[in-house]
Amino acid sequence: MRTDTIVHVVHVHAEGEVGDVVVGGIQPPPGDSLWEQARWVARDGALRAFLLNEPRGGVFRHVNLLVPAKDPSANVGFIIMEPEDTPPMSGSNAMCVAAALVETGQVPMVEPMTDVVLEAPAGVVRVRVACSNGAVDSLSLTNVPSFVERRDEILSVPGIGDVRVDTAFGGDSFVIASAVDLDVDVRAEDARRLADVGRAICDAANAQWTFEHPTLPDWKHFSFAYLTG
Repeated sequence: MRTDTIVHVVHVHAEGEVGDVVVGGIQPPPGDSLWEQARWVARDGALRAFLLNEPRGGVFRHVNLLVPAKDPSANVGFIIMEPEDTPPMSGSNAMCVAAALVETGQVPMVEPMTDVVLEAPAGVVRVRVACSNGAVDSLSLTNVPSFVERRDEILSVPGIGDVRVDTAFGGDSFVIASAVDLDVDVRAEDARRLADVGRAICDAANAQWTFEHPTLPDWKHFSFAYLTG
């Protein structure tokens, strides 16, 4: 079999959530900022389809594209591609990227702690990588600035009724509701119902409201619902 396309990917996961890292074979997309580059990837769709669809991808897989950082303080930039969207930031994906950089030697490993500075589309993320015996043990990060957008707003959710919610940003946009208010239990055996309720809440928020970010003006939607126990 002959091919002109060879992409080098490091397979990584964070507690089971797959966040593969493209380390070679793809040129940086156009754009003067990481945000513009990520928006180009989202609009174009070809790279997302190539990496995220079968046989290479699937609904379980996220893929991160390494690009040169625009911020001089960062080691590298990364663009996050998830099955649903191309988000501003993702904690698990940032951890996967940092782990890949350190374990492949692109950022020299310093035991017991290696500091990695990443530039996500939403801004700079600082990752502390605990290492021993030449391998990554654990990671922690300082995220981009987070904020609450709405507090105790009433959202009308079809099939459920009026629900009291908060909305917030922590690298992505969230609608947060109390499982107690919804009379649902946060437990594994109720996963299907939790998913259905969460999707209904997120859909209702997107139908009735517009998310507002002070520095990412074209990020207008809510990506996820959180149900607190």
